[in-house]
Amino acid sequence: MSRMLSPVAGGLSQLGLNRRFARIVTVVSAVSVTLLLLSWSRQDPDSQPGWPPALLIGKARQQGPPAFYPFETTSAFFPVAYDDVNNKTTEELCASFPHHLTQRIQPVLKMGHGENPKMIDAQFRSVSACFGIDELLIFSDLQQVVHGRNVIDILANLPQAYRDNDAEGNPNTNFANYEKLTELSRANKLTVDNDPARGKNGWRLDKYKFLAEVERAWQMRPGRDFYVFYESDTYVSWDNMFRFLSTLDPSAPWYMGSPSPGRRDEKKKVDTWFANGGPGFVLSRGAMEKLFARRTSPDGHFIDPPFAIKWHELVRDDPCGDSVLGWALWKAGVPLSGFFPLFNTYAAHTIPFTDRMWCQPFLTMHKLKVEHMEAFWRWESRTRKLGRPLLYSDVFELLSPAKPDVRHDWENPVWDRLAHGRDTYVETLEACRQACQDSDSCLQYHWQGKDTKKCVLMPYITLGSGKAPETNEKKVPDQQKDPKTQIEGEEQFRVVKEDLTFTSGWMKSRIDRWRVDHVCGSPEWVPPSIERHF
Repeated sequence: MSRMLSPVAGGLSQLGLNRRFARIVTVVSAVSVTLLLLSWSRQDPDSQPGWPPALLIGKARQQGPPAFYPFETTSAFFPVAYDDVNNKTTEELCASFPHHLTQRIQPVLKMGHGENPKMIDAQFRSVSACFGIDELLIFSDLQQVVHGRNVIDILANLPQAYRDNDAEGNPNTNFANYEKLTELSRANKLTVDNDPARGKNGWRLDKYKFLAEVERAWQMRPGRDFYVFYESDTYVSWDNMFRFLSTLDPSAPWYMGSPSPGRRDEKKKVDTWFANGGPGFVLSRGAMEKLFARRTSPDGHFIDPPFAIKWHELVRDDPCGDSVLGWALWKAGVPLSGFFPLFNTYAAHTIPFTDRMWCQPFLTMHKLKVEHMEAFWRWESRTRKLGRPLLYSDVFELLSPAKPDVRHDWENPVWDRLAHGRDTYVETLEACRQACQDSDSCLQYHWQGKDTKKCVLMPYITLGSGKAPETNEKKVPDQQKDPKTQIEGEEQFRVVKEDLTFTSGWMKSRIDRWRVDHVCGSPEWVPPSIERHF
């Protein structure tokens, strides 16, 4: 009888078993999810340091558009903004700059002697204007003083291996130009006309600066939380940059920028990415420590070669120094965390204002025109807000690309096209405008008149820039060629000329409705992604 259970007793016993089973399932599930997330986060190509667990779980549950970080940030500038900025001096506007942050965040400017001097002047009247003499590191291919600041020749102390002939006896012509540059400078004979580092020669020499500037910055300012690397034609919003970096753990290995496709890791069977140098990139203390770590022998000697020696052959063979830096970081276990459009590869006048570039903050822009650098900086000095970063929608208000209905001798960029990239060919400008009107998603159009008669419809808004009429030449099959003189199997061509005019138009009422429908709430701080890029 003692083994017989009443229905109630049996139900309680079964309920107890169910509870124990449920607890076991819960524990096992929790452990499984944890192991899954840890496994996912350790995969080199996709691991992103410092992601909040809730966001990781959200990413594991769904493969859709990335969520936005709900960061609340505050400006470190005081006063946050100024009125009447056009009547204030650079020194007056710089009075609000938060110099204390440069104890944690190291700015590094890379330039070249052969660059446009007007752009360098604009850089030091805007983005780089407010740094103290000892706060900004400036690296170039020639030691000099620019705007009262010491510029360090970052190539002077590269190992002899960079200057030597390669294994096949080929001379390094890039460094021959560098040696000529320094020789002319020391003899006080260097001029704009005989500068061997101008134009393409300067670009070829520039690739040697990337690894060198990162290593020198670590040597001169070790242990900083973050290192911000930018170029003379890079616009940096320091207010937005300081806000963004305040949300990140500097001990995590962060390598951040606008993604560009890099080398393939054949061992891991994955394609790697690197940060495009033009919009700038950021390295954390954790990334620097991993990049410059060297193995040692039991008796304390380094086993690995010096950093500059380790990569000199790859730097010499690869045309892009930012690509080599990305590969070196990848091999050190620091993959790129892509933060486009925070790091923006577009020039200001070519920004395509869409959903993905509207409520997002911007940290940098590349290839600004000389006249835009200081104008942007003064606009930012007037527009900064205490509790919200500046967004792309704010930039839109500055540029106001849709003020006129039509601009003649003007080209707005034509990248993202409607109708899956197919252009419309119509006879007149008015027909082009009507084609845009008939397409619900068309916000602007571009008409190439005269011989081409091509109409491009676009679902975004850009400012564009002036473009004068031009004549192009192109080859077309020659149908009138005498068959007797034609070589068998060889197609004959003739050159024809095309006269082109350029006109851009905007659908103002449609753009106004689009803006009303896209009022920004909280800033959309995007998470890292290598799928979201220029």
